Amino acid sequence: MTLQECERLLKHYNDLADGTIPPPFGHKDWGDVVTNAKVRAVEMEKKVAFKSSDVYRTRFNLPLLEKPKVEAKKSGKKSA
Repeated sequence: MTLQECERLLKHYNDLADGTIPPPFGHKDWGDVVTNAKVRAVEMEKKVAFKSSDVYRTRFNLPLLEKPKVEAKKSGKKSA
């Protein structure tokens, strides 16, 4: 399973867990679906974190992911 597929599944599980996806008409036990989605979302977060790690990417000779650069905020004070 690729990193993109894991991220897509994570989004789907989170949508099920928070109620973005409404229950279909006639579903008998939607509570079980939501509970399972919450459990699977936690596991998928771990898998996404692992597949995004540098250790995993170097092990399988994949290019390292670019990390977003954080710029230092300048204070609004002016020196006299």
